[in-house]
Amino acid sequence: MSDAADHYEAATRKAPRLLFHYSILNRGGAEKSLLRLMHGLRDRGCEIHLVLTSPGGALESDLGPRIHVHHLRKISALGAKSKGWLAHPLALPVRAARWLVARMQEIPGRRRLSDMSFDAAFVGSAGLSPEFICNVVKARRRFVFVRNDPQSADHGGRWTANIRRFHARIDAYVCVSKYVRDALAASFPEIADKAVCIYNLLDAQTMRDKAVGQPNPFHGDEGVVRVLTVCRLQEVSKGLLRMVEVHRRLLDAGLHHVWHVLGDGPDRALLERAIVKHDVSATFRLHGSVANPFPYYRHADICAVLSRYEGLCGVVNEARVMERPVIATRFSGIEEQLESGVNGLIVEQDEDAICEGMAVLIRDAALRERLARGGYPPDLLDDRAKLDSIERLILAGSPSGK
Repeated sequence: MSDAADHYEAATRKAPRLLFHYSILNRGGAEKSLLRLMHGLRDRGCEIHLVLTSPGGALESDLGPRIHVHHLRKISALGAKSKGWLAHPLALPVRAARWLVARMQEIPGRRRLSDMSFDAAFVGSAGLSPEFICNVVKARRRFVFVRNDPQSADHGGRWTANIRRFHARIDAYVCVSKYVRDALAASFPEIADKAVCIYNLLDAQTMRDKAVGQPNPFHGDEGVVRVLTVCRLQEVSKGLLRMVEVHRRLLDAGLHHVWHVLGDGPDRALLERAIVKHDVSATFRLHGSVANPFPYYRHADICAVLSRYEGLCGVVNEARVMERPVIATRFSGIEEQLESGVNGLIVEQDEDAICEGMAVLIRDAALRERLARGGYPPDLLDDRAKLDSIERLILAGSPSGK
């Protein structure tokens, strides 16, 4: 079958066949957003294929049998980074050998998937190269999800390299907020006409259902203000050390509270050392990765999202769906989620400003209750409209869709 015939067959197939490519499906905000989208499109009758570069992500168990999963590798390219290992004289050759083995493992999977055709192929993150969906996969339409402001997130220059190399073959860059869309267009004018905004799916009712009938997970904190942060433990984006310093300053000011953190990540040890250094082990508690965070949201008094940068923050979405008051630093997209003083507080990227905002919320229970009832923008809650927008992108230019 020729490529043209292959593409026509894909475009006219009754159940659209879609491919999503991601590196590893860990339990992070981007991964959860991708999972909700795949489930939403699957429920609309699409045939979903997920290609993961590496196996072993904690969120894989949530995929379900109706999503076809393909692993390109059996091992990761770099492997685990144990403490002190990178300084070992054998580290470089071992890592190089793992990289070579991992790349060779991809050959059969890439060959197998090259024989399939799809209505559309998506890259789940702008930091992941579109090479696979452009050079291996037969797809009538190709898309890249952009989840962060490129000026904040493109530290290694990967975004720039990927966009400049592949943008001519990408049909649209799907941005998760208007702020991210505008920032992408400003940074890369050559793709401005391809940047579109489609908010992440929320599946709000499922969030609420996961909290129903669950016990209060905060043991022994009755009568104390409970602060909740849900994040990947990564200092560069989440400001973990600043969080501990804010906590210590609030305690020193006589504002008693307990701070709970859900999540895991590469900088957990760094955070643990800061907790010990500031002598807050009893009041700053790490719970690790939690499969169901919604009982924690339900029983939290304050949700603190103090990241240095985000795209459209999934934790803010979750907290507001669960009607919890949110304090957030001013990162990209937050004004699309919160109206400060109405359904949350927005503070500047400054430790003093964070402390001031946190102090107000800890002291004022009436304010917390008012912010909790402050509502949420309808555009962010309307999953049906978001799926309609994705489907219009997929069908654009096809014989059966306009």
